[in-house]
Amino acid sequence: MAVVTCGCDIADLVTDIFKKPVVTGEWYNKDSNTYIALNDDGNFTMGYGKGNANTGGTYDYDKKEIILHLDYTIKADGTKEDWDQSSLTGGAGKIIMPYELQGDGTLKIKSEGGNLTYEKIGGEAVMTNQKSLVGTWNYEKGGLQLILTEDGHYTMTDGHALSEDEAGHEGHDQGDYTFTDGSLSLSLNGTNRDFQAELVMKDRLKLENESGTFYYVRVSE
Repeated sequence: MAVVTCGCDIADLVTDIFKKPVVTGEWYNKDSNTYIALNDDGNFTMGYGKGNANTGGTYDYDKKEIILHLDYTIKADGTKEDWDQSSLTGGAGKIIMPYELQGDGTLKIKSEGGNLTYEKIGGEAVMTNQKSLVGTWNYEKGGLQLILTEDGHYTMTDGHALSEDEAGHEGHDQGDYTFTDGSLSLSLNGTNRDFQAELVMKDRLKLENESGTFYYVRVSE
């Protein structure tokens, strides 16, 4: 068996790998109400509000800095707007965040205006069942609110159903719902709309069907 070397000591290489801090995960700062998710695949999302993602792109990092490369933002009307990198000047489109991972598991983001300490969210064990789905949920891109009650009723307000591609009507829908084996079924006047439902975090709900994937954020009581 041949061993290919690169001119560096393998012990040093392994040590360096383990010294590299792990910043991936979902982070939230309560005081500023800002949220950022650094995914394993090198993509990030961030926004205002826990679990709310209205800006995204790619990122890279070393032991001192996290560098965000902005690709798009989600406007108030829910439409996606790509960043035109050719029109950006003065370093716009790139955010450099000096950071420090602290012993208590928090992430300190440093800036001239002051430091912000982010707590890690997500990763906690979350059970998806009818009881955990009960509550009021806001569509993270705006414009929709879904209310699921303990007695099996739902209300959808301000919207066009749950799909961005479906046209709808003003006002609200009210009907019954069931949740079985990961499937959430909304029933209105004999018509069912079915979604795979999963709590990816305690306060963040993912609904998915053939129309796409939609994230809802729980409204704090």
